[in-house]
Amino acid sequence: MKKRVIFILLSLIFFVFAFFQAKPVETELNKAFISPDSVLVKLAGLSSKYLNVIIESDSEEGLEEIKYSLPEAEGFDVKEITDVYRDYPENFLTDRTKNLIEKRDYKTLEAESLERVYNPLGIYIAPPDSDPYLFATDFAKKNSGGEEIKQFNGKFYLLKRYKINSLEDVKSFIEVQNSAKEGAIYLAGVPVHSYITSQKSALEINVICLISTFALIFLCRYYFKSIKIVIPIALSIMYGFLLGYSVSVILFHKLHVLTFVFSTSLIGISLDYSLHYFLTGKEDGFRKNLTASMFTTVFAFLTLIFSNMEILKQIAIFTSFGLIGVYLFVLIMFSENSEFNHGKFPTINLSKYKPAFLTFVILVIIFGWMRLNFNDDIKNLYKPSKNLISSEKLYKDIFNSQSSEFILVRGKNVDDILIQEENMKIKDGVSLSNFIQSSSKQKENQKLVKQLYRENLATYGKFLGKENIEKIKNKDFKIYDVEKFPLNQEFMLDSGTSYVIVNGHRQGSISPSDEMSRHMKDLRKECLKLAPCVYAVLFILLSCFFGIKNSIKIIISPLLGVLFSVGLISLLGEQINLFNILALFLITGFSLDYSIFRLNSSSKSKDAVFMSALSTAFSFLLLSFTGFKLISTLALTLFLGITISYLLSIFMIKSKS
Repeated sequence: MKKRVIFILLSLIFFVFAFFQAKPVETELNKAFISPDSVLVKLAGLSSKYLNVIIESDSEEGLEEIKYSLPEAEGFDVKEITDVYRDYPENFLTDRTKNLIEKRDYKTLEAESLERVYNPLGIYIAPPDSDPYLFATDFAKKNSGGEEIKQFNGKFYLLKRYKINSLEDVKSFIEVQNSAKEGAIYLAGVPVHSYITSQKSALEINVICLISTFALIFLCRYYFKSIKIVIPIALSIMYGFLLGYSVSVILFHKLHVLTFVFSTSLIGISLDYSLHYFLTGKEDGFRKNLTASMFTTVFAFLTLIFSNMEILKQIAIFTSFGLIGVYLFVLIMFSENSEFNHGKFPTINLSKYKPAFLTFVILVIIFGWMRLNFNDDIKNLYKPSKNLISSEKLYKDIFNSQSSEFILVRGKNVDDILIQEENMKIKDGVSLSNFIQSSSKQKENQKLVKQLYRENLATYGKFLGKENIEKIKNKDFKIYDVEKFPLNQEFMLDSGTSYVIVNGHRQGSISPSDEMSRHMKDLRKECLKLAPCVYAVLFILLSCFFGIKNSIKIIISPLLGVLFSVGLISLLGEQINLFNILALFLITGFSLDYSIFRLNSSSKSKDAVFMSALSTAFSFLLLSFTGFKLISTLALTLFLGITISYLLSIFMIKSKS
C-alpha cells in the first residue's frame, strides 16, 4: 500500500510540473516534418493564412449588399502604416507619379492631384496643407489592393481576401455563406480546407472512439461476464498517456497534433498488458514476458529519435515513455489478488488452412513489392469535397489565380533587402518594397519633389495661400528609418531574409508544397533505411531474452506482417507514401507483444492476445474510413499489418501450452 501511495504522489508532482511547461498543441501539418523554425515552414505558413471570399450576384449593387454582411477583415495595422506615409509624404512616390515629375508633365499631375483633393468620397492620409499633391494618399491607395470585380457567364463576381489568424475565424464566414439569401458566397483558400477537414475528422474520430469503447465494453462483458475490468484497464491507459505526454512536453514543450494520432498505439498495448496481468499474472515467467515485451517495443519506437523528422522524435518519446508508464502501473497498482471470472473463446482448428494462408501471404509480398510505386506529393494526402473543388475552380477561372510561389531575398539589413527587391522590378509580386521604399529611393523621391515644389507648386497650389506655399517649399525633408517600419515583421523571415510572393513559377522561386514533397521523399527513404536496422537490433535483444531459435519465431510474424500490408496496398493500386512506412514501426510494436506472449504463456494468454488484437484491429479498421487521407492511410496499413501478424503468430508459433 505504501509503495502505491508514493508512486501516485511522485507521479502527480511530475504531471503537474509538466502541465505548466506545456504550450498549445501545434496543428500545422508542415511543422510535423520540418523544424518549426525553418524558412520552408514559415513560407508554407504564409501561403496558408489567406481566405479568398468570392461574392456572386446578378448586379454590382447586389455585390455591395452582400459584401456588407461579411465579417470584418483581419490584416495589418493600417493606422501604423498610414502614419508613416502621413509624416513622410514626399518620400513615397508611385512609379506613375515619379515618371510624370521626371518628364515635367505637370499638367497631367495637377489634374490627377486635384481629382484626389476634390473627391467628395476621398480620404486624406495627409492633408493638402502638408501634402498638396496627396502623394501619401496616392501611395497608400496603390498598396491597398482594393476589391476586384469581374463579370463571368452573365453574373458579377467580387473577390475579397482576408487574413486568417485562427481556424475558428473561418466559422463566421461559413455561417454567413450558409445564411446568404440572395446571390451566393464561395470560400476558397487553405484556411477553409483546413477548417472543414479538421471539423469533419474530429467528428469522425469521436464517433469511432465511442464505437471502439462500446465494442471493448461488450467484449469484456462477454468474456469476463462483467464490465468492472474496464476500470483498471482505462486507468492504466490514462496513466500511460499522462506519463508519455509529460515527458514529451518537458523535452519538446510544444507537441504536434499528429503525435497524439500516432500515439493511439498505446491503447492497444495497454489493453494487452492489463489483460495478460489479470489472466496470467500468477504464472511463472509472466514478469519476464512482460518486461521483454516492454523493452523490445520501447526500443522499436526509440530508434525513431535518430531520424531528422520532428514528429518521429515526438512519437518515439511519447509512445516509449507511455509504454513504460503502463508497464509500471500494471506491476505496481494492480492488486495481486485481483480475479475476474472469465469464459473461453471457441476454439477453431486453423491448421488445415496454414499452407494456403502462408502461400497467399508470400505471393502478396512478392507481387506487391514488385509493383511498388511511391508518391511523396503532400497534396496526395488530402482530397477536398466537391463543393470546395468547385469554389477553387471558380476562383481560378474568374480571377485567373495561380499557386503562389516565393522568391527569397537576402541582405545585410532591411534597407539592403529593399534595394534588391526594387532592382528586381517584379510588377505583379507582393513584397515589403511595395509598402516601404529604400533610403536611396526616398532620397531620389525627395529630390524630385523639391524640383516639383520649386517649379510648379506656386501655380498649382493657389488654394493653399502664399504663406503656406512658402512653408511647404522650405520644409526640412527627412529620411524614414526603414528598420522601424511596422510591416517588417510580416515580411522578414529572419534578420537577413525577406520574400517576394509571385503568381506561378518564376526563375529562382520556391513552391512550399513542392519543397515539402521533396522533403517527405527524403524522410520516407530514411525510414526505409532505418527499418532493417531496427529489426536487426530487436533480434539481438530478443535473443538475449529467449535465445536465437525462439527469437526467429517471435520476429518472423511482425516482419511478414509489415511486408504484407505494404504489398497488398500496392496490389490494390494505391501508391505508397511516408505514412504507410511510418505505420510499419507501429505494427512491429503491436505484433511483438502478440508473438512473445503466444510463445511463452499458457492458453489463457491466447485469449488475452486475441482480445487485444481484435479490439486494436477493429479500431484501426474504422479509422481507415475517415475522410482525411493521411489518417485513413495510416489506419488501413495498421489494420492489415496487425491482422496478418496476429494470424501468422497463430500458424507459426506453437506455445508451451
